[in-house]
Amino acid sequence: MIGDNPDNDKEEQVKTSKGGLKGSPPTKFNGDRKTAKQFMNDFRAYRFLNRKNETMKVAANRVALALTFIKGEQVQDWANSIMDLMEERLDSRLNPMQETNEYHWTSFKDTFRDAFTDTSEWEDTDNQLQNLKMTNGDLDKFITHFNCLVIISEREDKTRGLVPLFKEGLPFSLAQACMN
Repeated sequence: MIGDNPDNDKEEQVKTSKGGLKGSPPTKFNGDRKTAKQFMNDFRAYRFLNRKNETMKVAANRVALALTFIKGEQVQDWANSIMDLMEERLDSRLNPMQETNEYHWTSFKDTFRDAFTDTSEWEDTDNQLQNLKMTNGDLDKFITHFNCLVIISEREDKTRGLVPLFKEGLPFSLAQACMN
């Protein structure tokens, strides 16, 4: 067993941090907007499983790895431009960015989302959230559905009106009782 021998533990740690990645890599992404969310979710799980691996620890390497799963005629120019931008940031003479800077990853995720996510899904979810009403007196079901829609629509801050939206979905008497 691995836990019985400290030498085996160290060997396993070295394999994990410097060796091959574990688990199933995400399916190649070819630019199909319907699969963009699934690709990012799969990569997120792959990243989590390999979080101790050096490739996943270093933001620039993580982006480069993600780009290896983005293949096809529709996406090759986009992927090349992302790599060019990252190389420019790393090689800048005036202000080079460290490869460990999480901005590399955040920028990749934001740019990917802007370029490939199904915008109608976000709009549909946001519409559902704005029109959600509690039915049949089932508060637990309403809260669960509301929270799921908030996550999907990425409306996680209260300053954008989540409390009023929640209140509007409740029957008037329950909303009044909650607010008093």
